[in-house]
Amino acid sequence: MYGSGGAASNLALNRPATADSQCGVGEEPEKAVNGSVSGGWSDKWCSKGANRWLRVDLGSRQHISSMVVRHAGAGAELPGWNTRDFDLQVSDDGNQWTTVAQVRGNTVDSTTHSMNTNGRYVRLNVITPTSNGDDAARIYDLEIYP
Repeated sequence: MYGSGGAASNLALNRPATADSQCGVGEEPEKAVNGSVSGGWSDKWCSKGANRWLRVDLGSRQHISSMVVRHAGAGAELPGWNTRDFDLQVSDDGNQWTTVAQVRGNTVDSTTHSMNTNGRYVRLNVITPTSNGDDAARIYDLEIYP
């Protein structure tokens, strides 16, 4: 579970990801778990769907101590496009979800969320996609740590 130098490994890195939708070609859910924000504006998951959610399958039940979300500003997009209101949720079966973090009124490029939970699936459920009224949710990276 730990990489070189003793740092915790990102459990979401390159894991299977699904979402309600994507804005365009090259903005699929897998981009949110590829460990990169440097691939330009197409290095993200983007959704304009009615329910805007991103789900990651960790492969087995894992202990989760923190999650990091890198929003639009982390990818050099407008800070007003950072995800404003969202919930982070976990599940053992992908159907019944428990909210482990609620964020309202976010304006920063990256958010870190400490927790003490377990689950196989993690879902980022977007409530309000931006602060400036744009209707697209943009997530450059979702990191999950043991």
